[in-house]
Amino acid sequence: MSALIYKQRFFHPNKSKTAVSNYCHIGYIATRPGAVRHDAKNHGLFGKLKPGEMQIFDSWQEVARTVRDISQQGKNMYRCIISFRRETAMELGLSNFTAWQQYIEQHITTLAAQNQIKTENLCWAAAFHNEIDHPHLHVVFWDKKQEIMRNYTSPKIPNRIRKQLIKDTFAYKIKQFIAMRDQAKSGVSEITDQLVAEFENYLKQLNPKAFRAFQQRFEIDDEDSLLLFPKHHLVEPSSVKKLAEQLFQLRQQMPKSGRLAYKLLPPESKALLDKFVQNLLQENRYLAQMVDDYVEAKMNLAMLYDSNPDHLNRQRAKYQAEAEKRIANRILSTVRTIIQLEEDANFNIKQANWQYAMTEQLVLELLNMMEGLAMNAQMDYDDKSKLMGGDLSKQAKKEWLFRNKDKGFDR
Repeated sequence: MSALIYKQRFFHPNKSKTAVSNYCHIGYIATRPGAVRHDAKNHGLFGKLKPGEMQIFDSWQEVARTVRDISQQGKNMYRCIISFRRETAMELGLSNFTAWQQYIEQHITTLAAQNQIKTENLCWAAAFHNEIDHPHLHVVFWDKKQEIMRNYTSPKIPNRIRKQLIKDTFAYKIKQFIAMRDQAKSGVSEITDQLVAEFENYLKQLNPKAFRAFQQRFEIDDEDSLLLFPKHHLVEPSSVKKLAEQLFQLRQQMPKSGRLAYKLLPPESKALLDKFVQNLLQENRYLAQMVDDYVEAKMNLAMLYDSNPDHLNRQRAKYQAEAEKRIANRILSTVRTIIQLEEDANFNIKQANWQYAMTEQLVLELLNMMEGLAMNAQMDYDDKSKLMGGDLSKQAKKEWLFRNKDKGFDR
């Protein structure tokens, strides 16, 4: 039982997918639903990439690029999560974004010290997720001077961090607890691990059901899985019920034979499928946002090569249609599964239950699919932009060189 949850892990830097995974991780923690965002920005990332004041980053992509580059150098990217119960956070004064920013700035050195990172070499980025029952911080940190690649972290390290965070965070409350329990020890100056255990047990007894629910939220899930599947909190039951009815009406309108693929559908079936896709995007704001992010990333890539407004408008329409077609084909895959289940004589699950379950599973898989597509498109843009040396299109570069040729820039 814990008054505070601390989870820590890293992906081995030597694995081929680690750098990409770390890039995507920054995007997830900075932008996904629940992440508190900065005013006038589309993300909530903050931290320090160099000594000095804590930074509000201009974009999450600049941090993600840095993280990916450093990962490719063989340095470990530590991912962690710090969480309290809502009631505990309120008692500690962690009631807004600023308070959580100040909290991690005060305690980040504890994470660094236990992982043998010198303060002057510490870099970190964090995001605050204000979820109802368990507000929490996601933190990524690394040693910019690291020379030896690590492939293992002892479980004792995150456990020591958790205990130290409790000692520092709850010091006053622990001393209050000791004074209430034993007046003779009310003047204790050192808070030991034993006192931490006794204090946590005391909190557990105050509300065992609530603390058990809080613990269960994190004891099986690791820090990564809290960002990935499942995303049930992004799917409203009432919305799923409505979509389930539409999905099974759509199923009845699909061709009775032949291969189910978007490009092969008769016009009337394709129109019904397109309508369902639009309803789905209206019902799930996050899915619609992922489509928008995908289109914007593809547009940024297109603008590296073309500055003609008419061309770019056609490209935007093309990318929007491309995303919607991917969603449509994934819906058809679910329709094929429905048909197979209906033909199975042994299939006897109650209709309402399995219709709902199938639809919910479809929405969750679409969320994961579009997240991945959006992140990959963003990385593609980052790579091409870096290779070309900036955000100017070829035409724009030609115009710039023409305007500045007398200054010697064309040589």
